[in-house]
Amino acid sequence: MDVEKSIEFILDGLARTEAGLAKTEAGLARTEAGLAKTDALLRRAIKAAVREARAERQRRRELGAAFDQKMTQLAAAQLLTEEKLQGLIQSLQRGNNGHP
Repeated sequence: MDVEKSIEFILDGLARTEAGLAKTEAGLARTEAGLAKTDALLRRAIKAAVREARAERQRRRELGAAFDQKMTQLAAAQLLTEEKLQGLIQSLQRGNNGHP
């Protein structure tokens, strides 16, 4: 009888262990599925970030080129203004209001 109880005890323990293992395997499967979803989401986010970074670099290059062009125009206008101002100053210094 003691042998039967021991065998029953061992079998019950084995059944509980197998049930616990099944729960663990199910939890592991859920975890792996969640990780796969997270991995896919992370990959999409990284691709979007790379696209945005490239677009931002392009925008900055375009803005930089436009800025350089405007600065060149401004410098040319400043030179022209300076030349006209010098002509006016010289005219006023001669006292003849610009007539020779």
